[in-house]
Amino acid sequence: MKKHIYILTLVIGFLFISLFTGCSVVAHKIYSKQFGRTKELPKETFTQYIRWHEIDQAKYPRQEIHFYSGKNQLQGFIYGESNDNGLVVISHGLGGTADSYFPMIMYLVDNGWRVLAFNNTGAGGSEGKNVRGLTQSVIDLDAALRFVKESNTLNELPVMLVGHSWGGHAVSTVLNHEHDVKAVVSFAGFNNGRELFREQGILSAGGFYHLFSPLFWTIQRFRFGKTMKLTAVDGINKAGIPVMIVHSSDDRLISPNTTSIYAHREKITNPYAEFVYLDGDDAAGHEFPFGSRERREYIRTINESFRKYHAENENVSFSQWVKQYGFDKIKANELNGELMERIDIFFSNAR
Repeated sequence: MKKHIYILTLVIGFLFISLFTGCSVVAHKIYSKQFGRTKELPKETFTQYIRWHEIDQAKYPRQEIHFYSGKNQLQGFIYGESNDNGLVVISHGLGGTADSYFPMIMYLVDNGWRVLAFNNTGAGGSEGKNVRGLTQSVIDLDAALRFVKESNTLNELPVMLVGHSWGGHAVSTVLNHEHDVKAVVSFAGFNNGRELFREQGILSAGGFYHLFSPLFWTIQRFRFGKTMKLTAVDGINKAGIPVMIVHSSDDRLISPNTTSIYAHREKITNPYAEFVYLDGDDAAGHEFPFGSRERREYIRTINESFRKYHAENENVSFSQWVKQYGFDKIKANELNGELMERIDIFFSNAR
């Protein structure tokens, strides 16, 4: 009888270990798939965004710099090297790179700011097999700010931060660390990576997500340690500096009502925090919340025209259609001038 119980125990133990191992492998594959590498696109590849090789490089020259975040060397670029209003560090969104924000970079340089835009781990020209997760942007921005502090050409400038989405989370959450930052603007940022990962997981997998939830937590804890617990709200409150939170009512990715920093605004006690809620005709979505109304109308018209054409020509891609019918990148990337002027004044007052 004891022998049978012993064998049964071994079998159950073996099945449990096999099940746990199998679930762990599946969880790791699911997690890694969500955070693959963001590759640099060849120059000939069409994108709706303006890239450096498409602008006046003589007017907007850049200096390439490198610094380490953990074991990975990250790539960054300095623009407006003779400007002395201050240094604006830009933290990009997930799926984007440092080259995704040229309209903003050009605006800031034109208004006297020096700009540092860098590629996070696993993005663009930076090292890393993948982008690792939602907390990585905080770790990389922390490394970028340490680079600034150690740079003799940058550390005398007042530092401002601008971030979008993944970067919007980073510029607020990094304030939990000790950095001499004067002001922050966060576009479409989320409060905490675990909250957002859980929300998106349930939306995509339903109750099935809860089966893997402990394993996802373990992966994030192993990769990010205590940093995974940090929140944007805590950083904003701790720093006590001017912070502008910009969010759009029609943001379908970072909900203004659940996981966004804006959704947690009642927990923000920093008296220098202000909120810009883009609603009604000003609603700008998630991808380009700093864009103008005219830009949104142009994109809507272009997409509608392509849909009609594609209905009759299914084998034609958008980039192929653009070559024939044209695409005005200036219109497609026009900034919200009023909002950008407000940010320029916001930063100037914080110096």
